[in-house]
Amino acid sequence: MRINLKILARILPNVEFYNLGKDEDFEICNIAHLNSFDTFPSGTKTLYFLIYEDKPEILGWYNKPFDRSQNLERLKKMNNLVFVADYRVSDEQLLNCRYVRVGDIYQAIKIIREYVISSVNPKVVGVTGSVGKTTATSLIESVLSRKFHCGRIYSKRLTPLTLSSWLINFLEPNHQILTLEYSMYRKDHIGLLAQMLKPNIAVFLNIERVHLGVDGINTLCDIQEAKSVLIDKSEIGILNADNPLILDLKRKNDLIFSRKDPKADAFIRSDGDVVYLNLNYVNQIIPFNSLYIKTRLFYYQVAATGLVSSLLGIPTSDIYETITNFVPAENRIKWIKAFGEDILFDGDVTISGRLFALANNDYKTSLLLIHSFDFGEENVSLQVDDFNQAFSFFNEVRILDTNENRDIVSKYSFKNIFFFTKSKFLKNISNYQFKVFHFGTYYRKHKDLQYLFNFLSA
Repeated sequence: MRINLKILARILPNVEFYNLGKDEDFEICNIAHLNSFDTFPSGTKTLYFLIYEDKPEILGWYNKPFDRSQNLERLKKMNNLVFVADYRVSDEQLLNCRYVRVGDIYQAIKIIREYVISSVNPKVVGVTGSVGKTTATSLIESVLSRKFHCGRIYSKRLTPLTLSSWLINFLEPNHQILTLEYSMYRKDHIGLLAQMLKPNIAVFLNIERVHLGVDGINTLCDIQEAKSVLIDKSEIGILNADNPLILDLKRKNDLIFSRKDPKADAFIRSDGDVVYLNLNYVNQIIPFNSLYIKTRLFYYQVAATGLVSSLLGIPTSDIYETITNFVPAENRIKWIKAFGEDILFDGDVTISGRLFALANNDYKTSLLLIHSFDFGEENVSLQVDDFNQAFSFFNEVRILDTNENRDIVSKYSFKNIFFFTKSKFLKNISNYQFKVFHFGTYYRKHKDLQYLFNFLSA
């Protein structure tokens, strides 16, 4: 939504304007930088918020302190910027600048965000869980877009600032539905995000041992408690009935999906060739002869999507067509072609939950190829058993023979793996129906797939 000075004057208490006209409009409100801003032409008129975080360790949203006002001397040269600052930034620092003075910059952001949300009032579909949130959110948005004008909030690390930045800039009056994933880096994070943007429908996919060791999260029950806030704040929950901790959260009007309970509101099963989605909620059965990937996690994502879509009145024909043709928009996990073989490339953080989800599949044979590990902020020592179990589910696990990989395998006592030199790493991969190539946090190190293809061709 486009913000102008008249709106700010009306909604912000005690706001003051310096060196500005009376009715200036702004294309961008840069609260936190979003990649979408890069698509705007150079020189686009921008409200630039001089935000700061002195003690990130307290709230846990960021890894390092920051203060945007430290860049003022450089930013002053950009004539398209109008600054928004509270009294942490002095008038002397802003001398000769065009700026908006507010009492508290974070309170100002909250007021602007709530003004935009109340002006549009979209229905919000929120997704949480330990693994698979991004794909589930994308799948739900794809199906709902057949009937509604949808917006999807995507950020690899959603924070109050990135959420505010997206809502203020990209929530439009014609948006009927928003879809987003609610993730956490501290126990209270999902609750804080849900206060900012309350979900109407909340999907709870799974609980895995991938958050343990994070501040305040030591058991699976801690994960349940932290993520249950999203269900509590929603009007209706869509719950995975096969997980007892999630099913325990069910309220009277919540709906459930399952691979085990034929009487669930959405029951999904596979006979090996065809996957059947029984939407008992609307008494419909959808057979899928082709899906993006045949893993148990994707079946759950399909079931949850079918249930949300049915709840919102999407015809089963649209559900079938969209899911059949679905391809995730993100690059972190995608199918690639190498030596005439289809290989699922996983370039995300190395976590046991995702590898376990890929290991639980309906392919006849499976191979996991690990180029390198990158565990991010995960506490690996609490996931060793889960990694070893995931490795055991593949028919074979090959790890590229490097000193770094050997050190990691030795440190964590990983089992059910074999080291392969580069020359033999891809030998006879055609013997396996399902092939996964893992390269820890690939996209943090490389801007495209050229490095990967160079490695494969070598």
